[in-house]
Parts: sequence; structure tokens; C-alpha cells
Amino acid sequence: MEVPVELKIKYLSRRLQEIEQLRLCVEQDYFVYAQRIGHIVKGNAQTFGVPQIAPLAVEIETAAIKKDKAQIEFLTLEMENVLQIVQNHF
Repeated sequence: MEVPVELKIKYLSRRLQEIEQLRLCVEQDYFVYAQRIGHIVKGNAQTFGVPQIAPLAVEIETAAIKKDKAQIEFLTLEMENVLQIVQNHF
């Protein structure tokens, strides 16, 4: 079943909002929430037609478990870049 374009756009918008939340998580050492974001995204990226962010989400989840700020920052930037490219195609 194909997800309607409107829902895909909404999904991308929510993920982009989470980019800012991930940055705040790093600033505030709130790794539990960063781990949660990674876990959620890895589970639903395929469904919403953005499978290329699933591996990044897995790595964010792992980096959050390890409390690796630098890795989370790097992956967050990578995810933001991918999301912006995908969003520009709608």
C-alpha cells in the first residue's frame, strides 16, 4: 500500500523537527531521547518511502547508547542532508 504524498510530506517535516531535537539532546546530554528518536525512525523510514535514513537512525540509536556526542552530531547532519534532498523532490 502506497503512503499518500501528503503523509510523506508530513513525515519529512516531523523528521526535520527532530533534527533540532537531536541537537538539543546532544547539548543537554539527553541520550535517552536521542536513542528513542533513532529507534522510531529506523522502524518507520521504509514505510514512509525514505529507506535511506534507516541506517542513519540505527547508528544514531547506537551512538546514543554509547553517549557518543560527536557521532550523533555527525549522523544528525547526515540525516538532515538526506531529508532535505528527499523533501526537495516533493
